[in-house]
Amino acid sequence: MTKIEPLDSFDRKLLELLQLDVHQPVAALAEKVGLSAPACYRRMRRLREAGVIEREIAVVRPKTLGWPLSMIVLVSLERENANTVAEMFDMFRAEPAVIEAWNVTGDHDFAVRIIARDMESYDDLVRRMFSAHERVRTFETLVVIRETGTSPVPVA
Repeated sequence: MTKIEPLDSFDRKLLELLQLDVHQPVAALAEKVGLSAPACYRRMRRLREAGVIEREIAVVRPKTLGWPLSMIVLVSLERENANTVAEMFDMFRAEPAVIEAWNVTGDHDFAVRIIARDMESYDDLVRRMFSAHERVRTFETLVVIRETGTSPVPVA
């Protein structure tokens, strides 16, 4: 990752467009941004190298692959310290049903997004990950009824 110069209006417009569709041809992006194709390409490369663009991914709807349930689990630990936080993140990364996890402030220590094929598999997962875990004091499950999907990061 290299140091990035302050973002200008061309960078911001380019980031806005890339968040909507990363597979737009460079020529089309350049036209929308108001740059030449080579200049647009150089900016894209610079934004990637600097870590402004972290990665490019396909967003897949879990339901289409047999994961119809989505939950947010709020987890509170007995004691939070750097080793425990690292251990929890390792556990989350190792579990395929854990889609995202955040170490948060407030009444809980973690917010974890989990997908499941059915409530029984979800129950098995939380028993194994949270009920049986010696460092977990409590956890609370919020079942997602409907979601908006991912939204682009505001660039203005």
